[in-house]
Amino acid sequence: MPIDMNEVRVWRLGRITRVFAGLLLGVMTIVAVAVFAYQASTPDGDLRPALAIAVPYGLLGFLVWRQIFHPRLSVDAEGLILRGPWRTTRVPWPAVVRCDPGYFGIAITCADGSWVMAPAPQKSNLSRWLGRGTRADDVADYLERRAREHRREAKQPAYRVGDDLAEDR
Repeated sequence: MPIDMNEVRVWRLGRITRVFAGLLLGVMTIVAVAVFAYQASTPDGDLRPALAIAVPYGLLGFLVWRQIFHPRLSVDAEGLILRGPWRTTRVPWPAVVRCDPGYFGIAITCADGSWVMAPAPQKSNLSRWLGRGTRADDVADYLERRAREHRREAKQPAYRVGDDLAEDR
């Protein structure tokens, strides 16, 4: 089946992971608000202990949000865009040689031997041990097919990756 080379696709972490992370963030928020309200209603009204609890909870909540809801893998006509929790990396199609799904995401091997990690989607260790196919396997296969199609259309050998592989946005 031919691949539309202008198609734009986006993958994130799994829906169940995002739902559980959202529930965790909701529970953390309720606990922080309850502690803050309880401390505010005490006779002394000192809010320093409540803030001492709320600030770490807020920081932890931000880190959970950033790790779970921010990462994604996007593909477009020019290549892959790997958006991690803290950095965005662009990989052109001619540089993509191999894609291996794993626990931390999809490892993308480039033509010069270097590799980058796409944080989403991920493959669980259990599915790896049982030999089950997952969404990460399907995405890795799609990326490899699209890279081959791109090289075939361009009629050029694999791209030698230079300094333009990783660019922060």
